[in-house]
Amino acid sequence: MVKSIEDTLACTYGWSFNDKPEASNMDILSFQPNSRSFNISFVPDVAGDYVVAYTIMGPDGKIKDEKELLCSIIEDTSRTETIDEEGYALSEEALSAPLPVYGDLKSTAIPEKKTYAPPTVPKAVTPISRSAQPRGQKIPVIPGKYTIQISSWKTYAGAERATGLLANLNLDLYIQKATFEETGETWYRVRAGNFDTRTAARNAMNDLKIKLPREQLWIDLVRQDQ
Repeated sequence: MVKSIEDTLACTYGWSFNDKPEASNMDILSFQPNSRSFNISFVPDVAGDYVVAYTIMGPDGKIKDEKELLCSIIEDTSRTETIDEEGYALSEEALSAPLPVYGDLKSTAIPEKKTYAPPTVPKAVTPISRSAQPRGQKIPVIPGKYTIQISSWKTYAGAERATGLLANLNLDLYIQKATFEETGETWYRVRAGNFDTRTAARNAMNDLKIKLPREQLWIDLVRQDQ
């Protein structure tokens, strides 16, 4: 157990999401600057409860301390989103779908950014039992092919509308249906690109983050159509 700041010298740190809202696409790549830092932060993509866990490893490779932190995010409904859709033809169903959040919004409600650091003198915490596995891992993959996840929608119309709003960026966009065996839910994922290496996908994602600063982009293996 860590008793003072001196106990953490030469230690390494590991952060992970032990639980998150069902609609969230957050993973360890969402931690800033990275999941191995002493101090981390992340911007939640949806409202709900996030369980963030950290582990402190000593120089001898043994665990010195590990804890779970519960972060509850409440959706900000105080502002109204408007968007210009000129130049793109949408179906009637797509026009009635909820608006996605992109960089050209005139007003955007952004969840509050939370920053965490391991306590120097840990307090007693009641352990939280979590066994949830990241959703979608059972969907068959195409080996050696990577893609960039942009957003997920409960309806095809919502995904169609999202791709329309991104049409001016000239991206290699596609919509993929994903049925999660773990929950029985079906989502429609807006994705971009088909890369032969994770490095190539990450380079493209870094460029895309400049154009879509409000999106929580992440890399996944290309999944087979369902």
